[in-house]
Amino acid sequence: MSLPQTVEVVISGRKFNIKTDRDPEYVKKLAQKIESMVERIRQGNSRVTFDKALVVACFYLLDENEALKTQIKELGEEIKRLEEGAKLLISSQVKELD
Repeated sequence: MSLPQTVEVVISGRKFNIKTDRDPEYVKKLAQKIESMVERIRQGNSRVTFDKALVVACFYLLDENEALKTQIKELGEEIKRLEEGAKLLISSQVKELD
């Protein structure tokens, strides 16, 4: 990991200084995605403030994150089931050879 550095990003015309040890270009791409999401939310309702749109974007992102965590957990459980099934299959094949 590299040392933390400050990366300036702009979201909807507002500047933010983000202290991070990530690649600055990666951080800027994240900011672009946030900006795109905020702008889509604001286009749907012209009375939505930047702050409200940012909070809604956070909820969307957290929801997506939680759904992905659940999916990863379920996939891990499926892998374990498949491994157990493979072990049983191999074990039965070995017994047939004996």
